[in-house]
Amino acid sequence: MRNAFTIPLMACAFATSATAQDYRREIERCGIDPVPRLPPIEAIEGCTAVIDSGRASSRVLAEALVNRGDAYRLRRNDIDRALADYDAAIRVAPDLARAFASRGFVHLFARPQLDRAIGDFSEAIRIDPGSALVLYYRGVAWSGKRDWDRAIADFDQAIRLRPAFSIAYRDRGKAREAKGDRAGAAADQAEAERIGRQGPDCGGAAGCGR
Repeated sequence: MRNAFTIPLMACAFATSATAQDYRREIERCGIDPVPRLPPIEAIEGCTAVIDSGRASSRVLAEALVNRGDAYRLRRNDIDRALADYDAAIRVAPDLARAFASRGFVHLFARPQLDRAIGDFSEAIRIDPGSALVLYYRGVAWSGKRDWDRAIADFDQAIRLRPAFSIAYRDRGKAREAKGDRAGAAADQAEAERIGRQGPDCGGAAGCGR
């Protein structure tokens, strides 16, 4: 005869297993992935489940907040919610470069405040100095302020990190043109076109958008 506790214990084990499987499925739906990409359509529901689960480590929680913020920003153009998620992610994990970079994109594109964009990109670069993409976008922000020397310095560094970064060549060419360096501008434009003909840059529009 089975112990009276056997059936409840088995039921509890099944429930725990199902809960773990549900959590893993929501992690997947949230799109937590080291490869930058456009967040999936279901990311908002998946990330919300991860955030509300009480099971996530602080790092996973911050990643889920950034991914949900990216989904709000890129899928729904809901900038208020995106900013709230990025701010929360930074509070949870102040060493998460992606959170600062994503908030910087808001301040560069959705609600342009170039100084704030530069501040966020600079913090992301301080944490992760090897991000060619963030260096490029800080260069774009410097260009918006017509600070051509700083823009060119950032484009230079982005190109050193990613030699086939065609849009960095293109925009460095524009900055050089603005400074009166027509030869340098022409050379950069030619290199951007040469690289561009070889295939898409940044892993496609989704990669460049993150």
